[in-house]
This record gives sequence, C-alpha cells and structure tokens, in this order.
Amino acid sequence: MKKLLPWIGVGLLIRLVLMAGTFNPDIRGHNFAAYLISQKGEIFTFYDHISRLSRTDPLVSLYGDNIFIYPPLAYWTHAAFMTVLDPLYPWNTFNRLVADTGWLMREPQGLPQLLVLLKFPYLVVDAFGLWLILKLVSQKHQLKVGLMWIFNPITIYTAYMIGQFDIYIAVFLLATIWLWQNHRINLAAIVLGLAAGFKPFPLLLVPLLGEGLSQKVKLIFLSLLTYFLIISPYLSSPGFKQYALLANQTEKLWYAKIDISGGQYVPLFFMGLALLWWYNHFRFRSLPLEGWFGVVLLLFYSLVHYHVQWFVWITPVLILFAVRFKDTLLPLLVLFLCYILLVLFAEPSLNFGLFNSNSSFSLVKFIPFHLVLDQFLSLIRGIFAATSIILITQVHGQYYSHGSS
Repeated sequence: MKKLLPWIGVGLLIRLVLMAGTFNPDIRGHNFAAYLISQKGEIFTFYDHISRLSRTDPLVSLYGDNIFIYPPLAYWTHAAFMTVLDPLYPWNTFNRLVADTGWLMREPQGLPQLLVLLKFPYLVVDAFGLWLILKLVSQKHQLKVGLMWIFNPITIYTAYMIGQFDIYIAVFLLATIWLWQNHRINLAAIVLGLAAGFKPFPLLLVPLLGEGLSQKVKLIFLSLLTYFLIISPYLSSPGFKQYALLANQTEKLWYAKIDISGGQYVPLFFMGLALLWWYNHFRFRSLPLEGWFGVVLLLFYSLVHYHVQWFVWITPVLILFAVRFKDTLLPLLVLFLCYILLVLFAEPSLNFGLFNSNSSFSLVKFIPFHLVLDQFLSLIRGIFAATSIILITQVHGQYYSHGSS
C-alpha cells in the first residue's frame, strides 16, 4: 500500500483539476433534489416539487415534472454530503446553476468551487472502492490493481468530468463480490438491494447469487426487501411512481428484439438474461461471482443503447479480469477503445463540451468510408458485442479448466 501513496496523490490531483474544470448540465438534477432535501426539508416530498409549482414557474419549463427519475438513495447520499459541507457552498452560484446555467457560464465566479463540492462525494466512495479492490487480490497484484483503479479513465470521466453518481453502483457491486468471497452471503444480497436504491438494474443480478433454488429465493427476498424499504416512504408520491419507480430508461431494455407477430416479439436482452439465469442455476461454479456479473453487464452493454456513464458499473469486474485471467488484456483494450469511440462521437456535452459549454466541435466529419453516424456507431457496437463474447469465453474457459467447476 505504501508504494501506492504517491500515485494516490497524483490521482487525487488529476481528479481535483477535472472536478473544477469540467461541467455537464446533467449534474443539476440530482443535486437540485439534494438541495430540496438538505436545505428545504423536503425529505419525503421532493419528487413532487416541480409538479406543485405554478405552470408559469420558470423551473417547470426548464426541467419539467420528470426531473427526478432515480430511486431515493441517489438523492439522499448527495443531500447528506450537502448538509455536512453546507458552510463551504457558494449558494448564490448554486442557485444560478439551477435556475440559469447560461448566465452562470458567462459569469462563472464561484463555479469551480461549486463543482468540486458537488463532485466531492465521489472521492469518498472512490477511495472506499480502492480499499475494497485491494482486499480482493493477492499482495503481488495490489500495485497493478491499485494503479488501474486510480487511473481508470472511465471512472475519472463519468464521476469527475460529467459528474454522474454511477460510481456508487460500481463500488456496491465490488462490495457484493467481497462479501461473497468472505462468506457473508446474506449481507451481499442486502448490498445489492442498496445498489438498486440508486438505479434498479442491480436487481437483475440478484438471481446470480446463491447456489441452489432455496438459497437463491432467500437472497432475492432479502434484496427486494431492502429495495422496498428504501422506496416505501415514496410510494404515495405521484412523481415517484410515475417518473422514478417506472423510469423511461427501462424502455431501452426492450428495444433490441425479434418480431414474431404484428404486436409480439422476443426481447433479446431479456432472452439472454433468462438464459444466463438458467445457466447460473445449473452451472453456478463454472464462473466466479465477478464473472457472472461481468457476463450480464456485457450482455446489457451489447444489446442496450446505454448512457455512457453506465459503463462504469463494470469497471471493477474488468480490472479483476485483467489480473486474474491471462490473455484477456487484448479483448479488454478493444472494449475500452469501443467505449472511447462511443463517447467521442456522442453529443458535445459528453466530450469536448465538458471543457467549454459553448463548444460544438464534433468528430462526425472524420467518420471513415462516408458512413453516417448511426452506421459507424452500429459497427462499433457490433465489435463490442463480439469482443464481449470472446472475453467471457476466455474467462469461463480458464476458470473452468482450473478445477472450479
């Protein structure tokens, strides 16, 4: 660990510079909710804050009633940090951020300080993730794993540049793996339920826990109970039920499909997910837990038009693959390159616009072979999907061959 200390300092410096110097407007939503919770006391009513305003209120036209689309933990955690760091906040700048970003971009006094404070929670959970992943590997791999975690560009980009909170889910998945390996299986299921308190996707991983039907049922119950306890205070909220409980993002899971009649189809992601659940049930020991998480996540990224910040969920798994399984480095590099291309050819606010909100620079004109953008990105997604299959085949083959079946 001592060898990592100088690198931790370098990593922290990189993070602080990018925290202060990059801005994506999506950072407003979850921090506006945190403000309503921590500063206005709207702990149980914030989901309906906008819908209760006059229809002529500027916030209604700016955000709409569906601004708060995530489960409660996404907002509670930011509110907790905002409460503790309250004296440090430039509140006039924060109010401008919420109400008039255009003006703030022209007069950015106090913005770097505000951005550091808004992104500060990710430093804490990031440090916890580093501690966890070092506990999961042998001492000879700790320096390598530590460096990969500290300088992981996906985490740096999603948490400290675009300011999204998906690093929480990544670290909760890592905690689940650590608890599982330490035979604290019930607690592992509860932690997955907590991860769903940020975004519901981790609930799809719960059936992968446990060996045997009775244990799986018990662990699914524990995870669902945890998730239910988190959301239960908001089940009477119209805003929560309409926009967060059944968020529009879930429609992305159904998009890739095979039509079998005029109105019915086979959703490819759910077909693949069910197949993996069955295989896990009958061949549980053919993959380590991080392998099961990895194969489901790679299926998701291959068949769903995901938001770029969601890719951080799998980064701890890919780091563990890199050190535990030989001949995975090349597939991992190809996956990373595909991801980078998806980011670079996304809308400017997710790449070059992070450094200058008025930037409209785009790489679209550099697309080869005169392809249109969607064609080019579809080819990239095809390469990603094929490489995902190869990566999981490598992991499965090596794990199985070492007598872990």
